[in-house]
Amino acid sequence: MKKGIFVLSMFATFFSSEVIAQKNVSFGPIVGVNFSKLTGNQLYSDWKTGSTAGIFINYSGESRFGVNGQLLYSRMGGESPNGASKGHLDYLQIPIMGTYYLNGRGNKFRPKVMLGPYIGFLLKAVNENDVSINPEGATRPYKGVDGGAAMGAGFNYAIGRMVWLNADVRYNLGLTQVMNTVSDVHNRSWGINVGLSFPLGQYSPSTGTLR
Repeated sequence: MKKGIFVLSMFATFFSSEVIAQKNVSFGPIVGVNFSKLTGNQLYSDWKTGSTAGIFINYSGESRFGVNGQLLYSRMGGESPNGASKGHLDYLQIPIMGTYYLNGRGNKFRPKVMLGPYIGFLLKAVNENDVSINPEGATRPYKGVDGGAAMGAGFNYAIGRMVWLNADVRYNLGLTQVMNTVSDVHNRSWGINVGLSFPLGQYSPSTGTLR
């Protein structure tokens, strides 16, 4: 009887570990701090500190490649060189980054590098007194959409049963014009982000299903 219980226990442990190993899609919250400026804009050409918060979803394949998609509220913009004025550009950002892990699945610590495009939708633009710097009119100073490339490096670290700490340092290179009234103005930002990921399911590339 004891031997049978032991065998069943071992089988259950093995089955449970297999289920855990098969979870290749995860999701969770992410928060961070960023340092941004507007190149080509003399008023807001210096770095200022902002914040980032949102949610993300990870896919990690059998190889070392994966995909990371995020939905972020990011406060970007810049500061005047003398520190007297700030321009806060609040975006709803959607980066989609290909991820390459430096070691395989099954490791507790997984360093990674990331690269991919992002698109941002301007929600509001205000100064340090929370007064709009993008008033309605025939031509608004700031464009409603921003796009560019996101790149960075970080790691995923298992901190519990199917729970991972995700951390990265990222650089956003704005490639589209930010302003309508001044030419050649682009977003630039560095960011430090941390998040927690939880299992969502198993994605099969051959069938295109998540279970």
